Amino acid sequence: MCKACGYMASHEQPGAGAEVVSLDAVREKNYRFICKIIKERFSKLKTVLDVGSSDGHFLKVANDEGFSASGLEPAVHLAEKARLHGYDVIDGFFPQAQELLNKMYDVIIFNDSWEHIHNLQEALQGIKDHLKSTGIAIINLPSSDGIIFKTAYLLNKFGIRTPIDRLWQKGFVSPHLHYFNIRNLQQYFENNGFVMCYSSPLYYYTIKGLWGRISCKSSFFVSIFAWLCMVLLYPLVTLCSDCFMACFSVPENMGENP
Repeated sequence: MCKACGYMASHEQPGAGAEVVSLDAVREKNYRFICKIIKERFSKLKTVLDVGSSDGHFLKVANDEGFSASGLEPAVHLAEKARLHGYDVIDGFFPQAQELLNKMYDVIIFNDSWEHIHNLQEALQGIKDHLKSTGIAIINLPSSDGIIFKTAYLLNKFGIRTPIDRLWQKGFVSPHLHYFNIRNLQQYFENNGFVMCYSSPLYYYTIKGLWGRISCKSSFFVSIFAWLCMVLLYPLVTLCSDCFMACFSVPENMGENP
């Protein structure tokens, strides 16, 4: 952990895929909210690239909301599943995918994917290369400032590692490699030529789907305990969320591309 800013990194190996299930309810709420913000605050932006688009949930919501949304997904089976539903999805990693060459977007969004990317500097350059001059990058990710993360971090200090390991998704095919909060994420982007133009907390979970989300990778008794705790904590979590979104523009891109 960086003692100056609080940024955290893991030594897990990067990968591609999605093992956590029962996220549809919370993601639907967050995706609708994100599309609402784009339409209200950045109304002229229409073309969207969803980096790490999985099976196409955000693509569905964005297209329903009137955007022209495409996806980029490194897990071939997930990309194929999205294409079966009629969505435009590029195979590969960001920004190396060959099909991205010369493509430009109004919005490049990372929905729960930024924390899985191994080389963030390369990703930042990719945003600059593929974002239109008036466009924005949106990062939607878990926060180290949330009440659940802080509780798990405290328990870890007393030798109880299961909660913090679960939040880092240790042992998953695509574990978390980074943990940011709104302050150090803003600092990181602004140190690399971006400007934050909007931020907001998002829902970290909903009661609907919570059991499936917890129990998919945990034992029954651990799942019961975690589910009860998170149900009881739900009112507090809505006030101090473990998830947020931030929008960034790139002033240096102004005038470079249409």
